[in-house]
Amino acid sequence: MADYEFFKKEFQFYGKHARMAGELWVSNDYEHTYFKRLIDLYIVAAVVGFRVDRKAGVDYSPVDPKSIFSEQMLNAKEDLDFIMQMMIMLDNKGSMTEEEAVKKAFRGAATKEEFDYYQEMFNSYARGGVEELYERLVIRKAEPEDGFYDNKTANLMMVMERFAPIEDTERKL
Repeated sequence: MADYEFFKKEFQFYGKHARMAGELWVSNDYEHTYFKRLIDLYIVAAVVGFRVDRKAGVDYSPVDPKSIFSEQMLNAKEDLDFIMQMMIMLDNKGSMTEEEAVKKAFRGAATKEEFDYYQEMFNSYARGGVEELYERLVIRKAEPEDGFYDNKTANLMMVMERFAPIEDTERKL
């Protein structure tokens, strides 16, 4: 068992990431939101950020932070831990054998420095993913060739195509 456990306390988006998260997730407004809960945005953004290799540092612009409370983090801990394990394995892929990378991922952080490094890695990918989703879902305007009348649908379909499995993309080419 690792000495340090991830995702046991509150997480906050600050600055521009809080503003972007506030446009991607609107509490109790299912017509205008892309995510039902802020924790859902955090999870998806971490995966998207990792997939497109996009990280972002903390921005402390004067914007009210958006908080994911510790209870929600604990309820999603299994999913978050799985994503973290995948990130750790792939982050260490070139520097150690596959077996060592798997052991490291499932062992978890053994030191405070290692814990801080992996926690910041995850959060920087989540912030980068928020930026990526914001650009693709909020900023992008639908094109006539998109075949949809509203921006939200056109942009969601474009994101789905962007992150389609590789074999589906190859069939389209």
